Amino acid sequence: MDNQKENILQSTIDNEGGQEKRDRRHGRKRRIVAQVLVCLLLVVLFSFSALGGAAAAYYTAATNTIQTDTETALRDANVVETDLVYDQDVVNILLIGADKRADETEAGRSDTTMIATVDLKNGKLKLTSLMRDMYIDVPGYGYHKFNAAYAYGGVQLVYETIAENFGIKLDGYVEVDMEAFRAVVDLLGGVQMDLTEAEAYFLQTAYSTSKHGEKNVVAGANLLTPYQALAYCRIRQDVSGEFGRTDRQRKVLMAVFNQLKSEDIMTITNICMKALQYVKTDLTEAQIRSLMTSVITMGTTEIEQLRIPYDGSYEEGRLGGTGAWVMQVDYEANRQALQYFIFGTGEDPGITDEYGVGNDDFIDGYYPEKTEGISTY
Repeated sequence: MDNQKENILQSTIDNEGGQEKRDRRHGRKRRIVAQVLVCLLLVVLFSFSALGGAAAAYYTAATNTIQTDTETALRDANVVETDLVYDQDVVNILLIGADKRADETEAGRSDTTMIATVDLKNGKLKLTSLMRDMYIDVPGYGYHKFNAAYAYGGVQLVYETIAENFGIKLDGYVEVDMEAFRAVVDLLGGVQMDLTEAEAYFLQTAYSTSKHGEKNVVAGANLLTPYQALAYCRIRQDVSGEFGRTDRQRKVLMAVFNQLKSEDIMTITNICMKALQYVKTDLTEAQIRSLMTSVITMGTTEIEQLRIPYDGSYEEGRLGGTGAWVMQVDYEANRQALQYFIFGTGEDPGITDEYGVGNDDFIDGYYPEKTEGISTY
């Protein structure tokens, strides 16, 4: 993050004291909500923590648990920044949810990739999902599924792939593993979620031998345990496929966010302390605090969302030879759409994606009892 942008973020800290004096009680509640929101943006999906904690006394202890990784900083990625769209008042953070299982020693492929945007100019928070099955040009490796970039070169290659295909500059990254997701749901005592018949049937069948209780769900209202919630986020065997899976992740994200908003300061702080030990980032503590304070000053708790590729801009099919299921994407159209969504540049593409979740049908021939390799980790 360059000095000019960092100075803009840091300057918002000076406004915090005056705002508290004007309305201490209301301001304190808004700070708690904003801190939860910042954490949801920065660690997204698989941490749901509260960056910085909810009380000043816990701030240093909480942020000390974050793994700061300067060796893989995005600023060292092989990109030509002058060719990328950039705005000093718009902060973009790459979010990686790494699907590393207990028996793996290597990074594996990224399970979730998003871009969290803090638009200081317009006072908006935005979240962009990047579909992992996009058949995309990975610099130095040719065409692969998008999530292969993480396996080949970690977060830096993911950034290089985004820069090459979508033409935007990112300011830092946050990476978190699956353990954080379960830790936060456990501290919340579960997450409320409505399951369709197909979703419940899949969990009951695909996880029938699991000892973690994923199969103990019903169609309709459920209080999902940490393992059940993680399994729910991984479903992609209904007719909505990977889109349904991505939408379910956003649904759980917002459900946890809404539950966190109602918790007391100590609960939020405990969740922060627990979850942040699973977070790795190239952001410094000062940058994290400046970003958090910026969101507090903005005072918004609404999150605008975009999914790339958007409806009507791709085709799905199997590759010759490997038979892998991929998305053939119109990258020029999606480049324009992403740049408009994040920076407001160019013309409004008029995207009308719907983010409904769940479907009561399964893909023909792809039922849970025939599914192999379903993880119960």
